[in-house]
Amino acid sequence: MIVPMAFRQPTIEGIIKVVIVDDSVEIRERLAARLWEIPGVEIAGQEATVAEALRAVRELKPDVMILDLRLPDGNGLEVLRVMQRERSPTRVIVLTCFPYPQYEQRARAAGAYAFLNKSKDFGRVADLVRSLLPSSGQTVEKPV
Repeated sequence: MIVPMAFRQPTIEGIIKVVIVDDSVEIRERLAARLWEIPGVEIAGQEATVAEALRAVRELKPDVMILDLRLPDGNGLEVLRVMQRERSPTRVIVLTCFPYPQYEQRARAAGAYAFLNKSKDFGRVADLVRSLLPSSGQTVEKPV
């Protein structure tokens, strides 16, 4: 589902577009509410499936995608692999309830920019997105 224009921030110079992909409406809404408060961040879409995520990355061309690993029609690793094959420049922040080292290794090998634990690192997502803003003045390096 693409977020209607009425829910988007006005376009400004230095804006980054974010797509949130999670099967939980509550998680998507909580993330969107936190990100909405950051000047320069546009919530371009909120998706719930692998198919919707891939459509959004192709059509909306977001700068950042926040991606859950467990989705009803597959998993976030599939999304990452397709994006890697298609050479998508979108930076992907994986946010999962399954922060196992083997998932992190696979996600990073498939091009994930960051890998965060939903229960521990939820609050870090906004800071990470903020650091990616062109106007943040920070040197953006891949998080550890």
